[in-house]
Parts: sequence; structure tokens; C-alpha cells
Amino acid sequence: MANDQAAAKNKDALFRFAMSEDGMKLGVSRYFPPNGGAGPSVELLMRQVTDAGVNLPVDEHAAEQIINSIRETGEIKRVPLVRGIPVIEPSDAFMVALGDLDWPVFPGDHFARKNPPTQAQAGKTIDGRTIKPKKNFEPSDMNIKLGDNVEVDSITGDFVSLVWGMTRYVDGIISVDPIPRISEDEITVSGTVHHKNFKGHEITPAQLEKEMRDLGVVIDIDSDELDSTLKRAKIVGEPLYDNIIVHGAHPVPGHDGWFEYLVSSREDTGTEDEAGRLDFRNRGAYPMVTPGQIIGRLHAPTAGEGGIDIYGKTIPAHAGKELFIHQGEGTEADEDKVVYKAKVEGVVSMNKNTLSVTDCLLINGDVDLSTGNVEVEKGSVKIMGSVQAGAIVSAPKHVIVAGSVESATITAGRNIEVNGGILMPEGGMAKAGGDVTAGYTTNARIEAGRDVYISNDVTNSTIHADGTLYATEGKGHIQGGNIVTAKGMEVNEIGSELGVETMVTVQVDNSDDNSLREQRAKIKASITKIDEAVGSDPVEMIIARTPDARRPAIIEVLKHRNELIRKRKQLSEAIQKQLLVHQQELKGVQIKVKRFLYPGAVVKFGAKTFRVARRTEASSIYWSERVRDIVFE
Repeated sequence: MANDQAAAKNKDALFRFAMSEDGMKLGVSRYFPPNGGAGPSVELLMRQVTDAGVNLPVDEHAAEQIINSIRETGEIKRVPLVRGIPVIEPSDAFMVALGDLDWPVFPGDHFARKNPPTQAQAGKTIDGRTIKPKKNFEPSDMNIKLGDNVEVDSITGDFVSLVWGMTRYVDGIISVDPIPRISEDEITVSGTVHHKNFKGHEITPAQLEKEMRDLGVVIDIDSDELDSTLKRAKIVGEPLYDNIIVHGAHPVPGHDGWFEYLVSSREDTGTEDEAGRLDFRNRGAYPMVTPGQIIGRLHAPTAGEGGIDIYGKTIPAHAGKELFIHQGEGTEADEDKVVYKAKVEGVVSMNKNTLSVTDCLLINGDVDLSTGNVEVEKGSVKIMGSVQAGAIVSAPKHVIVAGSVESATITAGRNIEVNGGILMPEGGMAKAGGDVTAGYTTNARIEAGRDVYISNDVTNSTIHADGTLYATEGKGHIQGGNIVTAKGMEVNEIGSELGVETMVTVQVDNSDDNSLREQRAKIKASITKIDEAVGSDPVEMIIARTPDARRPAIIEVLKHRNELIRKRKQLSEAIQKQLLVHQQELKGVQIKVKRFLYPGAVVKFGAKTFRVARRTEASSIYWSERVRDIVFE
């Protein structure tokens, strides 16, 4: 009431003030209109603040808000008019990013700022009380060194990028690593593409194009391609690494001279199987030609096509190399040495640029992935090296190998000759219509239409020969495995002192026997099935116990069983006759062992088996028709 009376005596407008409990804010709490004196104004408000004993500055903007609110509405706007001086706590210098530095910056971007150390300062309330800082230490400064592609703005002190790149702050050094990379041949510019920058603004194709021009790129830049890349980066929400941003053109070298086969030729790399996989070994058969047939045409090399780098400089292309074809046996060429023909019938081969037509294909090295499988439709194959694992060699006549055969498949219409060994630990087969000759065998599988000749050891091998096995020239030692021949064997040793089981068999062809036995087994099964259905009693009893309605059908079944029994008897007689024939065929066939026959060896003649129990010296083993058993002499 006293204040109101004092205000009534005052002619000018009058303001009353209130201070916050902490003494840090002062505002207008009441307002009294003028009584014939000056109206409300900023100047009057500020003067009355001073008259109230407040020495701190007045917020003129807040004063204007208060005065305007009084004039317009008569209400007092509750805003701080005067503020105390806040305490400043000490703090070390620190770096502050001016955006999200996981995204790129561009030239001229202010991307970071160093805040200097702050000294402690006491505060002051509006009513003049001093407030001391809570912490008391000497703040430390930061020594930031400029790395590559960064400068400091002399006015703001901000760190500014000089390139398009990614910022890096390591060991007190601040740098910007450029994003675009020019290839060593200067044909492409590549880099990581982001859809936005460190401020969150979308990157445009024009921005990237400008960066490319600043790098010195003068060739055309595909803006549509840049736009598509930026959109793709935005969709996935992640950077696209190692993108080609600008590309010139690489030079295209000329084609080397090449020989075009005009006959059915082998594939250079392989053929596709049914599953769509490329079989690198199977390249087809070597082509066959007849006299006068054109084999192929030699093509000259081409010049090539030049390229262009990002600076617009032309890059010359290398011309192709000329191919020189040498005439081998069985071939002829025209005057220009372009068209080549066959003079004889045979296999076409190209070996070290020498074109030949011969009855025997010569391979001057190993048969492996580099040569592919070797298959000829006529003639023979001679291999000067070895046949490597997984390879296939096939010829209608002979296959001759100077080295060894390692887990490969060899097929010959006539003979197979291997100077080294036949080793098949991973599978394979050597199959000949005639003889098979080898230095030694290990885990081998051999089939011969005639004889087999092995100079040294035969180890854990499976051999089937329609003729005789000979192993007497060298060690001639058969150890492990299964050897089957039709006309006997001549070897030095069979088995080993360790008792390794070694099976040797003289077996005449019994394919007809097997067929007869299979037929007899099927008939027997049919008879058993009928007996299970109608019984095995005499026919009269079966018919007597069968109802009248079913008798005709049962009689037909019994007739069929009688016919089956008759056929079974005929087959048994035929099998017995074959056994007699085989016994005659075994007559005179021998297994001759020149040195030792060891325990563990198993000898078979036909169906008769004898297991050797003790070491036996030189023996002749044969089938005796008189005693109907295997005889050792």
C-alpha cells in the first residue's frame, strides 16, 4: 500500500523490480502508469534500474520487449532485464567438429575449430556478491599441426579443407586425405562416392564434375552416370567404395597372327559338360584329314586401337605379333604361305608352330592341363613326357609313353607301352586291345586283350589279361593286388616275407557261364514264387483241393511251372558242359615262379583256390585234370 501511495505521488511511469534467489536475474515485477509525467520508455526503464543501485548492464532488447508489451497490452513481459556475471570454470583447449566428419569435406569447407584454453573467472550477482569458481587449475593448450591439404582461416581460426576428401586427426596432426585417385596409367579416376557431405547436404554431380576439372581432367564426364552413382549411394545409405568416377579408354592391342583351322579342331580351353561346367581337359579329338583337304588358313596380325587418358592424351596400341607356321611332314602350302593342305591321310597336329599330318601324333612333353586330353580317331599317340593325374589318352592303334602314367586313363586299340611306371593311387585305367608293357606298376588297374609285360615290381595292382603276364626281366616281384590271366604267368616272385595277401588267378572267359547262371536264377525264383502261391504237393492233390471255379486257372499255372522246371534242367546241363570246356582250356596253362612263392599268396585256377602257407622255391603251378586240383611242381 505504501508503494502504491509512493507511485501515486510520482508523475513519471514507475517500474518495480524483482531479483531471482541466486541473484543472477533481474526483471520487472510491477508497473505504474505515469501521473502527468513521462510515459514508459526504454530510457526511463534503464534509468530506474540504475537508480535502484544496479551497476550491471541492462539488456536493451529485453527492455524493448517489456516496453512494447506494456504499450500494446498493458501486461508486463516476464523476461530477464539484467543478468549477473556467471562464473567461468577453467577448461583445457579442445577441438570441435563443425559437422559429421564421417562424411567428406570439399575445398573451402570450414570443418573444425580449436577452442583455446579458458582461465577461471569469478562471477558476480546483481546485488554485488562475488561467486568463486568450483575448480581451480591452470588449463592446458593444444599444439595442433597442419598436415596435408589443410589451412587455417586467419579470421575465424577454423581449419579449412583444400581438397575433396576425408578428414583425419592423428597424433596432433590434422589432415584431409583426398578421395579421388588417378590410376597409374592415368586412364581412370576412382574413389569412394558418398551421397552427402559433412554438413548433411546432398552431393551433386556438378560438385564432382568440378572436382574432376580441378584435377585437370579434360575428357568428357558422364553426368548421368555420376547422378546414378550418387542415387545408388543414397538408396543404400552407405559409401560406394572404389567407384570409377571418370574413365578414358584403354588401348586395345592388335590381335596376334593366328591359324584358323578349317577342319574339325580341338577346343583351346575345353568343352562344356551337361551341367554347364567347363572341362579344361576335354578338348575333343585331334582332327583327321585326307589328301588334298585344306587344313587351315594363316591370318595376319592387326594393328590395334589407341586409347585416351583423362588429360586427353592419345595412348598408342601395340600391334599384334606375326605368327610363323612351319611345314611339317604330310603338309603343303600355297605360294603366299597362307592356305595349308594335307598331302596324306592322318592326324593334324601343331607342335611349336610346326603343322604336320602323321599316322602317329607326337606330344613333345607331358599330357596335363596345358595340353588337355589327347584323343585321336586314327593312328597312334607317342608322348615324350609323362601322363599326369586326371588326363585321358586314347588312340585306335598304339599309345607309347616315354615317362610314367600317374592316375590317368589310357585306352589303346592295340598296344600300350610305358617306359616308366604306371602309378594310380588316385584312380585311372590302362586298357589295351593288345599288349600292355610297363617298367613297374603301383596301385595300377590294367586290362589287356593279350599279354602284359612288367619289368620290375607289381605292387597292389589289379591286372586282367586275356593272355599271359610276364615279369621276369628285372625284379619281377608281384606283391599285393589281384592278377587275373587267361593263359598263365611267368614271374620271379609272388607275395612277400611279410605275408601280404597276393591273389593270382588263371580264369578262362566265363561271361557265357554268368549269363546262363543268371537265367537259371531267375527261373528258380519264378518256380519258388508259384510254389508259395499254390504249394509244392503233387499236381493231383493241388487240383483236388482247388474249388471248381478256379481249377482252369490253377491248371495253367501248373503247366507254366512244369515248363520252367524243364528250362532250368536244360540250363543246368549247359552250365555243366561249359565247366568241362573250361577244364580243357586250363589244360597246359601254368603259373611259373622262378624264385620264391611266399606265404599269403593265393593261387586260383577257375573255381579252385589254394592258399600258400610256407615259402616255396621255384615252382610250376597248374591245373591237373587227373587229380582235379591245383598241382605244384
